[in-house]
Amino acid sequence: MDDSKKETSIKFHGIQVKNVIITHLRRTSSASTIEKLDVSTTKYERDLSIETINVQIVAEYVTITYYKDEDANKIINRELIPTHSIEHIMVRDI
Repeated sequence: MDDSKKETSIKFHGIQVKNVIITHLRRTSSASTIEKLDVSTTKYERDLSIETINVQIVAEYVTITYYKDEDANKIINRELIPTHSIEHIMVRDI
């Protein structure tokens, strides 16, 4: 596969989707802010190191896993958002 034409794959619980938007509350010691996390192919189209992004709800967390190679389970990064801070999760199917 030509890396210059490779598109990042977005998945929700392992099923390919167009994008996932998560609205959540982020608290710091001084204030609380509402953040919107948009996981979409357009956001990551120039980052060739990310092959797949998988969003899952696991126990008390929304887990966002960034894979370099999903088949080999090579993980670049993983984010955990506590479910009690989630306001909305919107998934757009393909």
